[in-house]
Amino acid sequence: MTATATATRKLSDRGHRILFELALHDGQWVDVIDIYTRLGLTSHQVRNALNELISAGMAERKRSLVASKTGCRRTHRTCFRLTDKTSEASA
Repeated sequence: MTATATATRKLSDRGHRILFELALHDGQWVDVIDIYTRLGLTSHQVRNALNELISAGMAERKRSLVASKTGCRRTHRTCFRLTDKTSEASA
């Protein structure tokens, strides 16, 4: 495969579904849990498709540190949104 073919590779069906889901949130950060719950997918299916969107420059990721409900353990929460460039192109 040449570099040109890789750069112009089409998005998967899941990638398109997640792209539309992120577009519904109008540039707001969306938790990965909300995405896979709404679409009826597993977290791994969503994360692979999100990586497609990030590689294509259509989405961006943000990790934040959050405390558990009991407060004794902290973990990372990952959120995603469409990039400004993608939002402008859809307008």
